[in-house]
Amino acid sequence: MQNRWFRRSGFTLVELLVVIAIIGIMVGLLLPAVQAAREAARRMSCSNNLRQIGLAAQNHESAFKRFPPSLFVEIGLPPGGPGQPGSPYPGNVHAWTVFLLPYMEQGTLSQQYSLKFPWFSSPSVVPGSPDNQAVLRTPIATLICPSSPGGSSRTVSGTFNFGAPFPYQNLAVSDYATCSSINPGSITFFGYPSGTTQSDLFSALAPEFKGTGVRPALGQTERKSFRIADILDGTSRTILMCEDAGRPEFWIQGKLDPTRKLNDGGWGHHEADYGLDGAVSGSTTSPGNCVINCHNDNETYSFHGSGAMHAMADGSAQFTSANISPQVYAALLTARGNGMTPAELNPSATDE
Repeated sequence: MQNRWFRRSGFTLVELLVVIAIIGIMVGLLLPAVQAAREAARRMSCSNNLRQIGLAAQNHESAFKRFPPSLFVEIGLPPGGPGQPGSPYPGNVHAWTVFLLPYMEQGTLSQQYSLKFPWFSSPSVVPGSPDNQAVLRTPIATLICPSSPGGSSRTVSGTFNFGAPFPYQNLAVSDYATCSSINPGSITFFGYPSGTTQSDLFSALAPEFKGTGVRPALGQTERKSFRIADILDGTSRTILMCEDAGRPEFWIQGKLDPTRKLNDGGWGHHEADYGLDGAVSGSTTSPGNCVINCHNDNETYSFHGSGAMHAMADGSAQFTSANISPQVYAALLTARGNGMTPAELNPSATDE
């Protein structure tokens, strides 16, 4: 009689299975939310990186009355320097990043880097040369988007042909780049009238060429980078910097192509300067007529899914949707190309 008052407590098998099923459903519901929260944090960090880069460019403009060049090429200057008889280097070339180092809390790297020699300068390439490559092997956290696979462990190696082949090894990468102009073959695709040249459509961080015989196809042998006053489209509507993430791995519409590897992406590499292409439908490298997140071979590309982060000329950071019209995107990239005629577009290379 006493035993009937003492029952064993516990779960039946059915109850246990129900509890497990409920926990599984809850985990399934929570995981996407957790992943979304993590990506939101990564995107915020990426936005902060580009804001710091934009502010560094603003400080450079304040100090030198010019934005830094997206690409600096100098041939035959100064006397005795690269490109002169007896010099082992045919000329001088630098990417935009080295000019911003002092304004990105990278003063030590800036002091170690020699602007008198090209970025690929190294004692292992030319004995007695400054080791600029050693500086460029140092990862810079501000130049890495936390959403990019591989993070700061990625490096790029290859050979740079600049009058002669110059090898480079294990350079640290950047997920951010300048898109300095509209490529010639895509000018009409982006809606600009016939007769508009590439030099008409430079972005705020324009390439700077000095000396003779430099890029004659651009219509001039010398030019200066832009001032804020030269940005006629408005600083809040002009892109300074875009994402070109994931290099040197080749990504196409969110998928890694293991059969191909890019030979650029280093933060001090010459190819950090490039022009916007009109993506060609059906191409294996530019799927469809899109300009954001098609591929990362010198095109705007991010791992944020629906668009990419940009640094604007006013120092702000903005997220731009991948669904943006190619023509609108081209207008945002150019500093003085929003519906203006070629005569109005062409900036003077001599104004101060």
